[in-house]
Amino acid sequence: MGKNPRDREGCLTLREAVGRGIRPAVILVPVLIFVTLILAGTAAPEQFMAVLNAVFAGLMVHGGWLVSLGTLLFVVFMVVILVHPIGKVKLGGEDAQPEYSTWNWFAISLCAGIGTGIVFWGAAEPLRFAVEPQLSAGIPPDSRSSVIWALSKRYLHWSFAPYACYGIFGLCIAYAVYNLHRSYAVSAAFAPALGEVTERKWFRGIVDTLTVFAITGGVAGSLGYGLLQISSGLNQLYGVPRTTWVYVAICVVVVGVYNTASVTGVDRGIRWLSDKNAWMFLILLALVFLSGPGSWICNLLVESVGSFLSTFLSSITSTAPFADSGAAVGAVWHESSELWSQWWDQYYFVDFLAFAPVTGLFLIKLARGRTLREFIVINWIVPSVFGIVWFAIFGGLALDIQYNFADYAGQISLEGCESLFAYMETYGNEAMLLKVVEAIPFSQVVKPAVLVLITLSFVTLADSMTSTVALMTIRDNRGVREAPASIKLFWGILMGAAALVFTLTGNIEGIKIVKTIAGFPILLLGMVMVVLFGTALLRGEKEQKK
Repeated sequence: MGKNPRDREGCLTLREAVGRGIRPAVILVPVLIFVTLILAGTAAPEQFMAVLNAVFAGLMVHGGWLVSLGTLLFVVFMVVILVHPIGKVKLGGEDAQPEYSTWNWFAISLCAGIGTGIVFWGAAEPLRFAVEPQLSAGIPPDSRSSVIWALSKRYLHWSFAPYACYGIFGLCIAYAVYNLHRSYAVSAAFAPALGEVTERKWFRGIVDTLTVFAITGGVAGSLGYGLLQISSGLNQLYGVPRTTWVYVAICVVVVGVYNTASVTGVDRGIRWLSDKNAWMFLILLALVFLSGPGSWICNLLVESVGSFLSTFLSSITSTAPFADSGAAVGAVWHESSELWSQWWDQYYFVDFLAFAPVTGLFLIKLARGRTLREFIVINWIVPSVFGIVWFAIFGGLALDIQYNFADYAGQISLEGCESLFAYMETYGNEAMLLKVVEAIPFSQVVKPAVLVLITLSFVTLADSMTSTVALMTIRDNRGVREAPASIKLFWGILMGAAALVFTLTGNIEGIKIVKTIAGFPILLLGMVMVVLFGTALLRGEKEQKK
């Protein structure tokens, strides 16, 4: 069977990429920063973590309020575009036709943007928040109110607010690339307001260098979650010890897999991975719901969604400025201090922002021939609803196990721990998903499949991000579908090395801090972009009415 000509169309060789121009600043600045971090984390891990903690505290104490306001601005922007007449604009013009089916579009968009996080935190954080609610919320731990509060917080962190961060960049870049014929770059998003300035070398260099730095930190952090969870799964299922060399081996294998997938391109590797990943998500959801406490989960879902929607504005703008804002039972500095909202609410918003520009740039590859309104539905509304359902089902199961463990005593072993929460404190957040899966039938078959799902989730994420960053390093990338394999491999290996160092030196706390530092500059970039895009939109309307 001959190869599809489309597989080669727009795919560059390294020589062709060099001929179009390689952008040294976009490569060298992030590389120098992360090589420095890798060396520092390896040579002096304790001092490295102390510096990271200080930087995190400084950023969030002085700028956390801006994170809340910025995220609210992004949500409002998405709603406005959804109902505004511009939502009818088709990306690529009226004659443009979609290149991907709706299912492929949804599957790739979902898995490129959410997979790793929901798999890691789906069961762990609803339980943690119910047992250790925020003190300033005035909610008793281990109560009905704390359970509803815990789930509504998870919806805040994993639905409409963070997905608006992806959406704003995707919308603005897509409109500029497909309808204003700008370069395939994050800087193109400013074209409606700044015009040709966005094509100048210095402007593109500043914007894209910030973007590549942020996504390298973001992907490295997410890969760190994956390394922790895979190693925990191997330990639970096969007794593999959780040692440094095991982390190294897992990292090498995973980096090899996602680099191989990245080299094959979006039309084959990423599409295939995303299709299988999305189906596994849906099958696992169905299994847990149908075999678990279905009515309990449905009741939790309805009440917690109502609470989430009714308190959305106050939750998204919560900055917890008082000294009693920590967790009800805090063990580490950031949870027992005044930084609760910063360490949880605002961290999640900045975490998504670290991915937002490059995720937006990747998502527009799938959106040609679709309207802006369709883009919002598939990339904002649908994944937000999916996130809510995921946390309701897995969080609901974890909470039922915690408070009604007698019903599961014959199915789940807590390894001598007195409760599921105590098990999580002993074995880590990364152990939770596989543990709660023991509550469903045929768990010995399902658990290895879940381990595959965990691996697929962040392979898909890293695959899509590596492909996009590689394309950004080529100066003239108009009409180019895929960057050379050698450039993709370079970025894939760098992200994998950074993930390994952050995992070994800082564990979850270190990963979260690095992702925060990487995403904070993108907050400012996004706020400026939305204001300029909105201003240009209003100006265009006024000119049409004259």
